[in-house]
Amino acid sequence: MTTGAFLLEPSLAERPWGGTRLGDGIGEAWDLSIHPNGPARIRSGTHAGRELAAVVDERPADFGGPIDLLAKRLDCARNLSVQVHPREGDPKTEAWVVLDAEPGAGVYLGFREPVDADEVARRSLDGSVADVLEFVELAVGDAVLVPAGTVHAIGGGLVLFELQQSSDTTYRLFDWGREGRELHLDAGLACADLGPPPARPVAATLDDGATRLVDCPHFWVDRIGRDLTGPEALLDPRSRWVAVHGVAGQATLDGLVLGPGDTAVVPASAGSTALLAGDGFVGLRYGPGVGDEPHRR
Repeated sequence: MTTGAFLLEPSLAERPWGGTRLGDGIGEAWDLSIHPNGPARIRSGTHAGRELAAVVDERPADFGGPIDLLAKRLDCARNLSVQVHPREGDPKTEAWVVLDAEPGAGVYLGFREPVDADEVARRSLDGSVADVLEFVELAVGDAVLVPAGTVHAIGGGLVLFELQQSSDTTYRLFDWGREGRELHLDAGLACADLGPPPARPVAATLDDGATRLVDCPHFWVDRIGRDLTGPEALLDPRSRWVAVHGVAGQATLDGLVLGPGDTAVVPASAGSTALLAGDGFVGLRYGPGVGDEPHRR
């Protein structure tokens, strides 16, 4: 029996900067994850109750191979550490889509001007590194691409959807005075880009009316919704898989009900699946970068 579309149950994690949207003190919900540090479970269909990783390992052909991405939500009541992710070994390029934002909230992304490693190390230790970082104010719906090696920090007052390579390697450079968490200056500075921030993604309208928010070699993210794609949107896994995260309203696909905060996966074995959007539905459709652009205008 091939694997059909299914819903996922996230793995929740407390964080020192976590708020209350995902649960008291919960900072992250790993909605689609095969990573051992936070594996998601399948909550519908034939494989209900099993970890997604186990099903992918058992039936890789259904997904066109391994799943090498991780999707999560972050509830950032306070600033996250100033950090960087490696480019090699356990690389992590990530992208954010803003789900909610307090006035003036934003992210630190890259440096205002080129700096050297000695200055970043000194400022990380004396608490002034944020003074040389570029601050980008964000609003609901904004998207940001963070290539591996980019020094960054998510500011407090944001709720984000994040799609990333499946990695949990983070090198902290500065933690806003919080105690008990190790810094990784040598490893972080060895892989850090010490220049200006990367260019922001430019949204594009696709043939089906969706908005392509992020597009990189590792993954892509589209905004879909009744006001964009009409009452029916196509979830086409092609040779791999495609997922959709519910942001607002409700939709149905293959007999499943998708509400706010829910994640549904359509593996290659299920084939193209229609998502029927109810009034007010908004979702994020995403998948692995497979080198083709079937919907772009």
